[in-house]
Formats: sequence, C-alpha cells, structure tokens
Amino acid sequence: MNAHGNQKPRLLLIDDDPSVLETFKRWLESEGYHLFTAASKEEALKVLKVQNIAVCLIDLKMDEEDGLQISLQLKKVDSLLKIIIITGYPSYETAIDAMKMGVFDYVSKASESKDILKKIGNAVAARENEIASKKEPGGDRKDIILVCHHMMIKEGFENFCREHPDYRLTHAYHSVDYIKSSDFNNNADLVLICLTCNQEGLEPPEEMCPHLRLLFPRGRIVMINYQASDEHQKVLIKLGVKGFLPKNIFKENMEKAFRAILEGQIWVSRQVAHSLLNELLEKSSEPEYMELQNAFDLSNREIEILQAIASGLSNFEISDKLYISEKTVKAHINHIFKKLGVRSRTQAIKKAVEEHIL
Repeated sequence: MNAHGNQKPRLLLIDDDPSVLETFKRWLESEGYHLFTAASKEEALKVLKVQNIAVCLIDLKMDEEDGLQISLQLKKVDSLLKIIIITGYPSYETAIDAMKMGVFDYVSKASESKDILKKIGNAVAARENEIASKKEPGGDRKDIILVCHHMMIKEGFENFCREHPDYRLTHAYHSVDYIKSSDFNNNADLVLICLTCNQEGLEPPEEMCPHLRLLFPRGRIVMINYQASDEHQKVLIKLGVKGFLPKNIFKENMEKAFRAILEGQIWVSRQVAHSLLNELLEKSSEPEYMELQNAFDLSNREIEILQAIASGLSNFEISDKLYISEKTVKAHINHIFKKLGVRSRTQAIKKAVEEHIL
C-alpha cells in the first residue's frame, strides 16, 4: 500500500522470454510495485482492459512482434499509459522512432537497476500528474504563457487558441525580465519564449533555464522564432528546454508540436535528436550529482526531494511519490536545510537554483 492507502502502482511487462518475466516480477515487486506480465500483444491487451496499469515495459524485439508497434495498440486502449521500451540491443534509430511515437522512455536491459527504477518512478509520477490535472476544472485545457513583445505574434497565438479551444493563452510578458514570482500562473503547461525578444535575457542559459523551471515547475519551456546551431539547441535541451519552433511555423505543425511536447516528447530535428541520443547511450556510468555531492554532500535522494519541493509538492505528496514515509521525508528535509545552511523551503529552493543544483 502507498501513502494514500491505494494499491501499489501497477506495471505491465511484455516479453516473450519466461525467464525475463519471472526475474523482473520478483525484482519489481520487491521494490513495491505490482507487476503483471504478458508474453504477447494479445495477452497484454487482455490485462490492460481489466487492470489500471500505470506503466508498461515492452521488449523491443520479440520473436514475432515489434515492441514499438505493440505500444501503438496499447495507447489506443489507454492514451495516458506510459510506455518504456526496454531492450538488450539499443540503437539510435530505434530510440528516435520511440520518441516520435510517444514512448515515455527508452532503456537498455544492461542499465543499472537504480536507473531503470528511476525511469519507472518518473513515468508513474507523470501519469499521476496528468490524471490529476484532468480532474481539475478545465483540466483538459492547456494553459500557455507567452514571453514576447511582438504584437503580431501575440495576436497569432490568440487566434490559434480561438481555433483550438483546448489551449488558452493566460498571460503574455514583454520579456523574461518582466516575469515576477508573485504574478504568474505557475500551473502553466507551455511557456513559449521568443528568442529574438529575449536574446540577452536568456544569458547565461545555465542560470536562466533553471530559473524559468523554478518559476514554472509544471510548464514545458519551448523556444519560438528559433534559429540557432544544433550545438546551442543541445545545450538548452540538457537544461530543460522541450522544443524549438521556427519562425512562421504553420498552425497545423504548431499544434502537432504542442501535443507531442505535452505528451513528454522533445520537439527537435532528427539530426539533433540523433546527436543527443548518441551522447546519452555512450554516457559514462559516473554517479549523478558527483560535483554537487562534493560541494554540499547532498545525496541523490536529497536532491530528488529538493526537486519535489521545487515542484510544489507537500511532504505527504513527496512520501507518496518516492514510496517513503512522511517522517523520513521530514528527516531528509532537515538534513537538506542543514547542509545548505537555510531555514525554509523557499530559501532551500533559492540556494539550490543559485548553486545550480536545480
């Protein structure tokens, strides 16, 4: 049982190797999940129609079936289902196809257990957030914030929202310098930043991107009127930007881009995606946050909790998300405060942003 008293998060693993199904079932259930298994698409569809599955892990290559094609069939049954393609044979092209098809994540079977668990946890949290947002009044409508001083662009987005009632332009700022923490809608789904209006305000990106993510914890940051090198795009993607829209983009393509970004994809050219995945799949196995641990001695768990605090989660919500008790959450927060030399959540977030921890 989790902190809400509900059943454990339910996962579905699709693989035609019985030994893989058995091994993953023992492992993931020991980690607090309820795992269902299926050896084929037909078995998976039967499970999905009767069980509330949060995340589905699908083997990419089975003897007679393709994991990506299976994922398309499963998403037709449950559009909010989070899918992780898991394979022993990672390739750049397949990973790119997975991203384009709305797969939540992609991981090698050779990955460390903690890395696979982290991806599963992220997928469970993403599904819960989407379900919660749909329960709110107007939850199906996506709020947009525009940061741009071109009146014609603002009018263009207003027209777009009139033609697409699922979207609503809630606020327009002249530039990033005008954004104040006291007057914005921090529940915005999309934060559109015009590069031509904010060239200087976005420098250095290592400081501004974390600052924007702190201001808009739920918002996907998208650069519009964007013309820059592939290398600059890669830098911004690594700092949390979710996509780039060129000048004079057609409304049909803009709506397609928004939908993809809101589903968790990154909207970049195939060339940039290929380069990013190349770096990702060749990334060394150095522990995450090594430099930050040396500076503040923060553990990976403490950084996870800092990120959750910055997203506005309560102790109760953090305990539910990370599958630990509220008492443990409070203990971690006290340790964080001591290590950072602060006395409140607000001070902790501010310090974390200033020190590039968030």
